Amino acid sequence: MSGVEDLSTRLTYRGGKDQVPRMNSDKLDALKKALVRSYQSATAILADGREFRCLINPDHLKNQYDDKIVSIPFEDICLNAEKVGKTSEGLVKIGMKPGDVFTWKETNTDWLVFLQKLEETAYFRAEIRRCKYTVDVDGEEYKCYAARPSTNEIDWRVQKEKIWNDIDYNLLMYITKDEKTEAFFHRFTVVKVNGKPWEVQAIDNMSSDGIIIMALKEWYQNSIAEAAEQEKKEHEQPVIIHKGDPYINGDSVVYPYETKEYTIVNTEGGEWVLGSTKAKILQQNPQTAKVYISTGRSGKFVLKYVRDGQDDIKLDITIESL
Repeated sequence: MSGVEDLSTRLTYRGGKDQVPRMNSDKLDALKKALVRSYQSATAILADGREFRCLINPDHLKNQYDDKIVSIPFEDICLNAEKVGKTSEGLVKIGMKPGDVFTWKETNTDWLVFLQKLEETAYFRAEIRRCKYTVDVDGEEYKCYAARPSTNEIDWRVQKEKIWNDIDYNLLMYITKDEKTEAFFHRFTVVKVNGKPWEVQAIDNMSSDGIIIMALKEWYQNSIAEAAEQEKKEHEQPVIIHKGDPYINGDSVVYPYETKEYTIVNTEGGEWVLGSTKAKILQQNPQTAKVYISTGRSGKFVLKYVRDGQDDIKLDITIESL
């Protein structure tokens, strides 16, 4: 091998003939060494459960927020996956991006990726903010950052040599932006943070990639409405029917003056019974029943299929208001 060929081979090994790819290769190599030797090395648990080594360096620490900087390769070995051949053969795409929330394993804390440093091309580098709270978004829990604005953001007023400020009850929240959160959060949405209700006043889903920034204000606690909502959710949960068990097939939610048909499944030889004046059976046979909702008000009733010497089969029916 000639000297020129030897030099070309070395350049290719170090990242290529162009200088920028070689610089990126050197930076990535330095990062991977730091992942196991640096005091700032950490383990990131992604939302899908995969674990990767990363660096978490300090940035800003205030009463209102804790910001740090994460550095992680675009591809690396997954720590909790089965080993695949040589090290280079086990590399997988990590895919971290703004809006993702990961767990810092060594401290058991959650962090929101909210600002990628695009000038870094050798590996993924971004600012992250600690998420201390969880909010419920249509039955799914989301980790979020939430805090009151600092005293520097209080609106001070001056008039006729008098200085005062209006009391500020606002809450600032950062949360992952996806189809579910964009559909759920809008102005006047009420959400619970740290056990207290807050109402959304303004939404910014344009300034930052992958996250929604919201301003909220304190809202009142309505225990009666919450109890009614919880009861409604429990009623709407589907009844688990085991294979082969008899059941009544038909709508469990109806409206005033509707006529509905119900069918018995996996049994026979019984009759249909209504113990309510809110509905009446127009027609029936051992298999089906046609039920008329005879009230104009909301309410509930039970449709039964009665058999001699056996347990009744019941269907709870809710009448919704028009």
